Amino acid sequence: MVKMLIIILCIIIAIFIIGSITFLLTFKKNRIESVDTQIKKNEELLNTNRKVWMRNTKRTVLVDKYNYYEHFEEFPFNSEFINTKEYLVNNSFSFTTTNDVIKELSDAQSKLLNFWLVEQRKLLKAFDQTGLEDTYENRNFLMKFYNESLNIYMKIMSQGFVPRILKAKIDFLKGENLLDVNSQISTMQSWITKAIADLINELFKQSGVYQQTHQNTQSQYNQYTHQQQKQSRMSDQFSDINWAYQTLGVSPKATSDEIKKQYRKLAMTYHPDKNKTPEAKDKMVEINRAYQFLKSINKVN
Repeated sequence: MVKMLIIILCIIIAIFIIGSITFLLTFKKNRIESVDTQIKKNEELLNTNRKVWMRNTKRTVLVDKYNYYEHFEEFPFNSEFINTKEYLVNNSFSFTTTNDVIKELSDAQSKLLNFWLVEQRKLLKAFDQTGLEDTYENRNFLMKFYNESLNIYMKIMSQGFVPRILKAKIDFLKGENLLDVNSQISTMQSWITKAIADLINELFKQSGVYQQTHQNTQSQYNQYTHQQQKQSRMSDQFSDINWAYQTLGVSPKATSDEIKKQYRKLAMTYHPDKNKTPEAKDKMVEINRAYQFLKSINKVN
């Protein structure tokens, strides 16, 4: 009788142990799948948001006094200065002068974009610092601040870069004004810093996280707990640089040649001449935006 009870007890214990192990393995698998699914949904939401922002943002800026419009079609609000080049050629500026001007404008634009990305990164880090759970409602809440950071760059380019550098450069070529490009860039960088700092303060205010000074904000960035370190970082998911690399399917450590090679490979698959589907057309637009973005921040030579 005692032996029978012992056998039954052993069977019960064995069933309990097997059940516990099965539960833990299943829970872990589902948890991993749940996290992966959530991240994928987040990426899709952000990609859609970028497309909507691009579509809803006016992409042309009047170059006052010279009466032509320049297009800023590249993400987030960048130009290849095609119309400026046409204006210079039509006004009898030499080929060399025209190309030098376009290069100078592109370099200035790149400096502003890279500086803005550094400042925007502070905002994205602040997303983590709020401690908000990664829910649909919270993500949409943070999306407003992300979009406002895009608006800041757009305003800097349209209201600062165009009159203070682009138009001023033409004035300089015509002998009407002097121009210190580096000084103008520094001025606009200070605008970016202040605008992003104000945006971070508003984020903390609305999310219930009070910060008195910029110094306090900076110190808090480095005070993440071990638990926060383990969580999926919203700052990484909102990152435009990460988006560009992910869209092209390359590592952030990829070289310029590797990025070019991957871009050509994707173009062979999704270019309208190769693939007539609407999905391929949309995909190619996204690929081009990501590639041009990496070129703008000097990741592609």
